[in-house]
Amino acid sequence: MSVAELKRVLERIRELYASAGANHAAADFERLLATLDGHEDQTIDEFVEQTSELLALTAARKPKKRLDAGSPVVEEHAQRLLAAGVSQSAFNAAMSKLRNDTRVGEVELFAVANRYLNDPTGGTFEFEFKSSNSAYRAIKRMFVERAQDDSKARIIKRMTG
Repeated sequence: MSVAELKRVLERIRELYASAGANHAAADFERLLATLDGHEDQTIDEFVEQTSELLALTAARKPKKRLDAGSPVVEEHAQRLLAAGVSQSAFNAAMSKLRNDTRVGEVELFAVANRYLNDPTGGTFEFEFKSSNSAYRAIKRMFVERAQDDSKARIIKRMTG
């Protein structure tokens, strides 16, 4: 099948969605049709192969930015968070300093989060965060878990000690 034939079929489907009032779906088909523009003389297999090669080249050119977890800014914030232990006020102060530090970009934040999540257990897993907010949530979630664990340990100690 050629791309031109596929475009005719997709255009008919787009028209059906549009006439039914499914504007989001129709817009999706419109974007898909736009990606096929200029490739009408190719077969679908040729188009897919060419697109795959272009995507592979693009991915190869964009290496993930990684920061040494021992960099001064990462070290400073990770140590401050870890030193807060289970103290809510110390943790809040450390988070505030982290959030307001202009030296901390997404790459630095991800490194701080990984240090905070891994250091107490000696872990080496590299967590992948989709956004800064997801990294901040992971740090907060880990603080809450550690505080809960500490509280449970103190209760058990009082009961058994």
